[in-house]
Amino acid sequence: MKSLTNRRAAQARPRRGGIAGAVAALLLAGLFAAACGDPSGPEQLSALTISPVTATVAVNGTVSFSAAGTRAGSDVTTIKGETWTVAGGGAVSSTGVFTAPSTPGTSTITVTCGGKSAVATVTVIAGPLATITVTPNPATLAIGAQQQFTAVGRDAAGNVVPITPVWSATNPPGTINAGTGLFTAGNTVGTFANSVRATSGSISGTATVVVTPGAPATITVTPNPATLAIGAQQQFTAVARDAGGNVVPITPAWSATNPPGTINAGTGLFTAGNTVGTFPNSVTATAGSLSGSATVIVTPGPLATITVTPNPVTLGQGDVQTFTAVGRDAGGNVVAINPTWSVTSGGGTIPAGTTGQTAPFTAGSTNGTFTNTVRATQGGIFGTATVIVTSPPVIPPPATPPSTFRVLANVAVACTSGSISGDVGTFQAGPTGSFTPVNCPVTNGTAQVGTAASKQAYNDFVAAYNAFKTEPCGTVLTGTLAGVTLPPGVYCFANAAALTGTVTLNGPPTGVWLFKVGTSGVGALTATNFSVVLAGGASACNVTWWTEDAGTMTDTNMRGAILAGGDITSTRGTLKGNLWSQGDVTITGTALSACSAPGLRARARR
Repeated sequence: MKSLTNRRAAQARPRRGGIAGAVAALLLAGLFAAACGDPSGPEQLSALTISPVTATVAVNGTVSFSAAGTRAGSDVTTIKGETWTVAGGGAVSSTGVFTAPSTPGTSTITVTCGGKSAVATVTVIAGPLATITVTPNPATLAIGAQQQFTAVGRDAAGNVVPITPVWSATNPPGTINAGTGLFTAGNTVGTFANSVRATSGSISGTATVVVTPGAPATITVTPNPATLAIGAQQQFTAVARDAGGNVVPITPAWSATNPPGTINAGTGLFTAGNTVGTFPNSVTATAGSLSGSATVIVTPGPLATITVTPNPVTLGQGDVQTFTAVGRDAGGNVVAINPTWSVTSGGGTIPAGTTGQTAPFTAGSTNGTFTNTVRATQGGIFGTATVIVTSPPVIPPPATPPSTFRVLANVAVACTSGSISGDVGTFQAGPTGSFTPVNCPVTNGTAQVGTAASKQAYNDFVAAYNAFKTEPCGTVLTGTLAGVTLPPGVYCFANAAALTGTVTLNGPPTGVWLFKVGTSGVGALTATNFSVVLAGGASACNVTWWTEDAGTMTDTNMRGAILAGGDITSTRGTLKGNLWSQGDVTITGTALSACSAPGLRARARR
């Protein structure tokens, strides 16, 4: 109860002295206080007031209110027994002390006495800033992505307090606008605890940022390059990275775009094929529209086979043949080897300790077929060749071998811009027989047209020609002989022979070669851009070319004697041997040098 001095009560007090007077005055004053419970009594109130009428207080704070009564005549008096009530939240005590609720709002305080009442309004506001909450928390975003953060301030009771925070990135996974809170993730992937901060005064709140890899930007395939032998396997791997170089999980599809082999589309396990070489960007890993590739280098595998050539080969006794060994892997690719050579079942010899890709074999003196006798070995791998040893050919000699006539013709010999070393002769004498040289010197001999010596030489030639005609064939030939190597023997063309390129005659100095053209019908010998190469000691004097019909040579380097049943024409080139024709001989730009007629000289081999 609030007490106020009532002027009337003061005037009505008896004037007494001492203690008794004071007590009496107090009792008299109490008798004049307004009693709220008797609104019709002599002390009833004409008005009731409350103070303060309005107030503002923070949540959970207090405000003290007081009430005063007014009687008729505006005398203010004390009141007792008043009633205090509150509406809208909070609490008020019986003495007028208001306690604010924990939630902001408006409360109405009412005091009642003697049928009168007075009302006050209290505005409850939030308390001071206690916490700041940053959202979202955590925030997950890919590198380079943006996130708008927001901050909410609250008092101790959790009521929102308006704030304008300052933003910062205290553990930078990126950058943030200090005023707006707009965050941009950097290129570093990871979890950054409490990395975004909003601050107002001394209060701050934080949020965690989780930066994840961005979209794949590159795919790297390893190993690159990958080198492996045929048939070998290689496990390839693919790693995708975003623009910041962070690894991005992918499940690629594998392919071999320039196939040096095969690959498992799901696992990336590659198996090399049988083709040796470098295959750029041949293995590819693809994820969506993105791909990466690696180069594959396929090398030969381990040695699987050795091939020895020629196989088989036919040699005369004492002939020399060079064998060649070639190593290959399981895919047929050539593998470098250095084999050791040997002879396992006779037939000839190879020098002891011979190694390398080639080896010289010398046929023995025993005829026969020596199966797989020549062997080239490396490690546990070997290859073989069969040798067939035969007796050397026997060529019947003529009765009187002419050895001095380089050129013989039945009727005429014409030579232009050439040269002849040896005798020139014709069977017929003038005026039918003739020798017509134009810029064609004859050295080491004479020109004899229809002389006794030239007639005898011609007759000896015809006899030898007829003898060679019946010589049995050893091997029937076809083609141009280009690139062919032949040991000594008797070789036949059934009809005409058109020779080009280079033929190699490989044999000892005693080896004899007889080539017969047109053995089964009319056949002429034609040689164009053709050369005869002698190897292994072979002699041009032991080579004879027999043709049933004419012989025509252009741009050739011939070796041996040419015996023709028809005309012989030689244009440009060289000849070490003889030109003998049962027709005419025409020489243009050809140099003829000496060699005794190989097929027409006596031989002890007979």
